[in-house]
Amino acid sequence: MTRAWRLFALGVGAYLLILVLTFPAARVSSMLQDRLTDLSLNGVSGSVFSGEAAQLVYQGLDLGPLQWKFRPLALLLGRIEYRIKLTHPENHGQLNIGKTLSGRTLVHDLDLELLPDRLINHYSPVAVDTSGTLHLVFETFSPAKDYLGEVNGQIAWQDAVILEPVKLVLGQLLLDAVIENGELVGRVVNGGDLGASGEMSLSADSAYRVNLLLRPGPTVGSDTLDVLQNYTQRQPNGDYRIDMTGQF
Repeated sequence: MTRAWRLFALGVGAYLLILVLTFPAARVSSMLQDRLTDLSLNGVSGSVFSGEAAQLVYQGLDLGPLQWKFRPLALLLGRIEYRIKLTHPENHGQLNIGKTLSGRTLVHDLDLELLPDRLINHYSPVAVDTSGTLHLVFETFSPAKDYLGEVNGQIAWQDAVILEPVKLVLGQLLLDAVIENGELVGRVVNGGDLGASGEMSLSADSAYRVNLLLRPGPTVGSDTLDVLQNYTQRQPNGDYRIDMTGQF
């Protein structure tokens, strides 16, 4: 009798395992979208362990196709976690996203490359035409709604150029990104051709602040200097200051 019960339990366990492994991802995505109104997944296929979607839209920004794969080893750390891969030609890369036992969302090992126009114009109140490539590398990126979560990483704008509404050749820009006093803060590490220093911040209510000091080198063209003269505050020592606040 004991052996029969063991075989029965083994059979039930195998059935439940197969059921979980093959559970349709489309059902889970529907429940997820009901809870997260900013998120939309279209063309979902596969299972909860491995699958793909033809389109991911987050806060109205189309991020294109994605693939996911369950990371079972994360269970040893007390969280359910997936490896996400974005494959859109204009924004591609990967990240890990998980949920802890306490219900906290954790995003880490994020490495994304995207065209700045798509991201900047999605949030900018005025149309901006840019060039170059944004490269985001974050050890952790879990800001939470109140911006009191964890953020630790860098944003690199390679071959950065603003073409419209004004033309500025910025070069290679690098910012450290952290959470500080309830704000997402980007501090300039490499100021590019304009010798920028300072920081930019964004609060949970979409208020932004820009405090930058520009010290352009001798190779900066006269057109760029004319733009700085018209749109920034000229300092007595020849530097240019940008102090801006506003709300998206």
